[in-house]
Amino acid sequence: MLSAIAVRRAAQAALESSQPSSSKQPSPLPTPSTPSPNPISEPKHNSNPPSKRKSSSVNGKSSWNSKKTKILPGRVPATARYFESKNTVEGGEDVIMLGSSSDSESDVQVKQVLDSSDDSEAEEAQNPLVSIELPLYPQPSTSEPSQLSTFRPTPDLNVYELSTDEASAMGLQNATSVLSIDREETLALLGSYALTVLKGSVSILGITLSASKVAHHVFAPRSAPIPILRCASSDVHANLNIYPLPPRVGNNHGGAVVAIQSLDTGVEGLGRVCRVFDGVFEPSRWQRSSAEVIRPGVSLVRVLFLNVTHSTRDMLSFVLPESWSTALSAAEMPPSSADPIPLSVYVVKGPKKSGKSTFARTLLNRLLARFQRVAYLECDVGQSEFTPGGLVALNVIDNPVFGPPFTHPSLPYRAHYVGATSPRCSPAHYLAAVQALLETFKLEVQTSMPDDESIDTRVTDVTPLVVNTMGWTKGLGADLNAKIEELVEPTHVFEIIGTEEKGWPTAPSAYDTLYNQSAPSKAFQYSLEAISPNLTNTHFNAVDQRNLNILSYFHAIFPSIASTSFPSLSAPIRQMTATKWETSHPLCAQYPYEVDWSQAFDQVILIGAGYEDVIPSEISNVLNGAIIGLVECEPGTEDPVYPDPSGTRDLPYAQARHPPVPSTSTCHGVALIRAISPSSSHMHILTPIPPAILARCRVIVKGELELPIWGMLDFTDANEGVAGAEKGRVPYLQWGKSEGLGGERRRVRRNLMRKAQM
Repeated sequence: MLSAIAVRRAAQAALESSQPSSSKQPSPLPTPSTPSPNPISEPKHNSNPPSKRKSSSVNGKSSWNSKKTKILPGRVPATARYFESKNTVEGGEDVIMLGSSSDSESDVQVKQVLDSSDDSEAEEAQNPLVSIELPLYPQPSTSEPSQLSTFRPTPDLNVYELSTDEASAMGLQNATSVLSIDREETLALLGSYALTVLKGSVSILGITLSASKVAHHVFAPRSAPIPILRCASSDVHANLNIYPLPPRVGNNHGGAVVAIQSLDTGVEGLGRVCRVFDGVFEPSRWQRSSAEVIRPGVSLVRVLFLNVTHSTRDMLSFVLPESWSTALSAAEMPPSSADPIPLSVYVVKGPKKSGKSTFARTLLNRLLARFQRVAYLECDVGQSEFTPGGLVALNVIDNPVFGPPFTHPSLPYRAHYVGATSPRCSPAHYLAAVQALLETFKLEVQTSMPDDESIDTRVTDVTPLVVNTMGWTKGLGADLNAKIEELVEPTHVFEIIGTEEKGWPTAPSAYDTLYNQSAPSKAFQYSLEAISPNLTNTHFNAVDQRNLNILSYFHAIFPSIASTSFPSLSAPIRQMTATKWETSHPLCAQYPYEVDWSQAFDQVILIGAGYEDVIPSEISNVLNGAIIGLVECEPGTEDPVYPDPSGTRDLPYAQARHPPVPSTSTCHGVALIRAISPSSSHMHILTPIPPAILARCRVIVKGELELPIWGMLDFTDANEGVAGAEKGRVPYLQWGKSEGLGGERRRVRRNLMRKAQM
């Protein structure tokens, strides 16, 4: 039987002997981004002396890459080395991977298929067929910083500080800086600011904004891709009379003119609350030398450091991939004026860390340029866009969203509380919640009319729906996503495809726009490329983002509303988004609501794994310091919990209760039970929900979500205590390593398989 080593030596000898005489050139490998062939490197002989490190082989068999690696067809790493073989199988040329002679695994950048001396694998090695991975798009060089802003601010030439009279004449209230951007210039602003287009149009985060009276709030922290401003058009024939520009501003420039105003929202203070995000709205020490202040709290960033050190990425810029732009343009293509506007339902699916939420947000903004309102169904309970985690929510959005999720916490139009960052423990309740929200959209949202008369020229009689699915794409998660797609009946499906090495599903191509005639829904299906893992920020992971979202929610200040202005189970459409954040005091120092639970709540329900074993006498300990969902139910739809005949004053709790039925209930938000009185029926509750809405929530639901550690700390105490208590005597907090048997955190492995499953 021929061994793998003999096969490699024979292949290399044949290659060396055929190269001087062969005139056949290697066949080019098509790449999705460029038509030019991928250059093939010549084989290099290693002249270094053998390594003195102990070999990793065991019993004569190599342990490095001993298993055959399945490689996605059509792609190869940019640094991979490969050699051409003259053998062909089914008309395609074979490629044999040859390993490096060095023993260091860090120096090896190729994947070997023929690297086992096992007889069964040697038989397969006689007819090798190896697929090549092509890069999704060229990777940026990390040796030198990339240029972000080509705009060079020059006072009274392209940057103007308006006087109070000039700003008042234009209808601008606050201090304003006016910038004139030419067609070839780019502008990257870091911070939070109000953007108003005065002349022409600009593109930002994948959409185009024309001159209007609307001031768009833009939040650009370093924890998210920085938006880039570009002049999209300088045509001012349609908007000459919108803003009377001063002569020194409008007469000298033919590009787009924008106004930049500082935003006083307090969102920057979230960095004090969650110290991981401290200073994300300010230039880092790598950009301070090149950044320029445009307005207080707004800095122009010139240079982007993609790789400051070997393992950190300082800041990222928003780049719209080509396949995304093609799919978005096709999805927003309006029908002919004679035809009625059809209802469109867009489903965005893909694995985690692939840019799914970013694409869904960009699609939402694109649709808002044509429709007055767009519905957004959030099915990703772990990385929610407008609500804290643990909620399946239906949101009705009427303004574009420019910022990461923690900058626009909202009170949803309708939502249901799952109580966990994954529907693993309650898949039936999760699907019932999604189905109930779809029924609500069909009955109340999709063909609703606006509440007031408006001069808005956008479509008002149809409301499209964007469905953001979760990134769990294997096993039960794949089944749940398939069921959601079946319930939604989409007209457009956007599937983001990534490399199989990261556990992502494969697809024939990441650049083909297909129409699937055999699909039950007859939906247009678009295969999109994923955001490269090299372009993700390594400073902030998913857990950090989730913690910041929930802390931003508890520190948010929502506009004051009356009891009849917010949608209940039968009320007009309106969704509230936070406009300010109160970050001067930690949660332990904020004034709570004092609630008499004997009068305010009808039921206390626990959901999640193991909560059915909680006995009534321990319910107060479970709720103390817990995050709960505030649920409103239709009268008469929930069975009441009768008091204990013994006369004890306990919370209205019964074991093994099912969560509220989604078709007859809604969750208005979450709250934190900061304390429960042991001697009375009072509790202290922290929530940003206005009192008028809080009074309608008669059921509280406790799930698996817990308050992040940052929310328990007092960032105003220099001694690291909490509310005057010493560091070691703070309840619910334990500093240092746990002691005792079972004190360590349990680590659950969910990737173990039975022998039959391998």
